[in-house]
Formats: sequence, C-alpha cells, structure tokens
Amino acid sequence: MATAKTVLSAGAPRLAVATCLEGQELRRAGVAAPIQILGATLPEEVELAVSANLVVSAHEPAIAQLASLAANRLGATATVHLKIDTGMGRLGILPDDALPVAREISRLPSLRFEGVFMHFADPADLAYSRQQLAVFEEVARGLEEAGLGNASVAEAHRPPSSAAARKKGRKTATATGRLIRHAASSGAALLHPEASLDAIRPGCALYGFTSPAWVKHGIGLRPALAWRSTVAQIKDYPPGLSLGYNRSFTTTRPTRVAVLPVGYADGYSRSFSNKSDVLLRGRRVSLVGIVSMDYIMADITGMDDIAVGTVATLIGEDNGQRITLEELAERGDTIPYCIATSLGRRPGRGYVAGF
Repeated sequence: MATAKTVLSAGAPRLAVATCLEGQELRRAGVAAPIQILGATLPEEVELAVSANLVVSAHEPAIAQLASLAANRLGATATVHLKIDTGMGRLGILPDDALPVAREISRLPSLRFEGVFMHFADPADLAYSRQQLAVFEEVARGLEEAGLGNASVAEAHRPPSSAAARKKGRKTATATGRLIRHAASSGAALLHPEASLDAIRPGCALYGFTSPAWVKHGIGLRPALAWRSTVAQIKDYPPGLSLGYNRSFTTTRPTRVAVLPVGYADGYSRSFSNKSDVLLRGRRVSLVGIVSMDYIMADITGMDDIAVGTVATLIGEDNGQRITLEELAERGDTIPYCIATSLGRRPGRGYVAGF
C-alpha cells in the first residue's frame, strides 16, 4: 500500500498488480486510480475483479466473455486489456489470432476494450526483444486501424498517426480506435526506451535492484530495500558440538553464536544455510547451521560488543559494510527479485522518505 501511495503521489496515473486479490486489497485501502491485473484472472475471480472495478487481463476470449456477463449482472462496465504472446510463450493470444479475438471482444456488451500488452522474454537479449516489440506494435497498429479499442487520446499517449507505423514505401494509416499499449518491465524500460509506449510496469527497479545486464549498459540504481533483525540470544559452545537441524555445522573451536529470530517463514531462504553473512556493528559474520523456519545463527566468536538486542543487517548497509540483494542471491543460487518478493508478512515494514 505504501508503494502504491508513493507512485501515485509521484504522478503515476494508474497501477498494476499480479492478482485480483492484490487489486481488491488496494481498493479496500481506498485507492481510486485504475488498477490492472497483469496476471491471469481465473474464471472464479472475474466477477470479483469487475465488482472492484479492476482492469481484467484477457489471455483468452473466455475471460473477456465472463467479464461481460459479470458486468451485465452488476450493472457495470468491465474494462479489459488483451494479452498478446509475442514470444514469451506463457499466457496470451498468438499474434495471428489477435485481430479476430479483438473483434469478438469489442462486440461484447458492457465491456470496454481499452488496451493490449505483452511481456518480454529477456530484455537483455536486445535483438530478440526488438523482434518481440516489432511484432507487438504491428498487432496493436492493426487493431487500431480496424477501429478497435476504446481508450481516450489522453490515455493512449500517442499522436493520431504514430511515427512507429511508418514503413518504407507505405503510407501511415490514421488509427480510428485507441488502445493503451504497454510492454516494458523494469529491464525493458531501461534497456529499450522505445518500449515505454503508453505505460511501463516497473517491478524490481522499485527495490533499487541493478541487474548485471543493466550495468553493462551503464545503468545503476540506488538500493531502496534494507532488512534488519536483532540478536535474541548469545550462547557459547565447546568444540565438537553440532548446531541446528540436520547437524550440518559442527564447531571446531570454542564458538560464540548469536541467534536471530528470522527464518525461511519470513523469506530468508533455506538455501542461504552455511553460505551467507549478516552484519553486526559493521562487521561481517558467517551464518552457521541450517536456516530454520524462525531462526538463523551467526558465528560471533571474538566479538565481545555484541549483546541481546544488537541490530543485525540481513540486507543493507551498516557502518560502511553492505550486503546487497545481488550478493545474497548469488549465495543462494537464485535471483534478487525472488528474494525481494519472498519477504513474508511477519517482518515489520518501515518506510523512510528520501531513502
């Protein structure tokens, strides 16, 4: 909710969510801006989505038909965006089927066919991404030239004749139907500015995550996520004692251990077991033992200034030392976005302006 309020106050005219339930949560919190469901709207969710005035993503005609029926029952108008599969290979209508499907959708009662969108398979693959975008723009242009689409000029931020439609030896047709076009995730928006179209859909960039592929192109972002816990207990162990589940770590010397109340139920992956570090008073300390549901342990041997209540940094900066999402992802053989989106509801949230 805090992210939604921040981007709206910064000028974003609309929001996107992954699921119907996320959209409903924003509506219950008082968000009045247009909210689009980017993921699959399941048949049993369509009426909920329409009743909450959420933009439904139709990855097949049946979803638009259900939205029309639900809107009729509710005395409302359903808004639909059609997803085009330009090479991602997941949800969506294949390009050759887009025109007949769009015509079918545009004829449905109580339904506003407002937009089309796609998803890049790998924005760092520049050639393939340009190919995907070219296919998408050709499809969208064909739908508009056929008079399909119900977005206003203000919503579709393009002049009546798009320069992108010009081809060598061919005149540009003036679109008679308007559609909101969107394609770009964080990576695509940064690596392919031409893919910004009428809207972009930043995700991992909101966390300040910087992909190695972006760095190669001189793009860097400031990290906006920090994750901290505190020391719950300190214990001293003799050599030869095993610690934690599965006895994956055995002390080889007198060892002092700090127990932290955070685990995989909070989003700190079990794959970090015996691999990652945390920061305590600006110093790196190694995790020992298996990450359990609710706890991790860190070797603080020789650190006499650590006490119960000392702040531990799992992600972020402490006195000049930093643990990044990228580093943690590498330790756990995963991707930074997987970590950021795995943070559960148990860790408390705090938001700092200007962080």
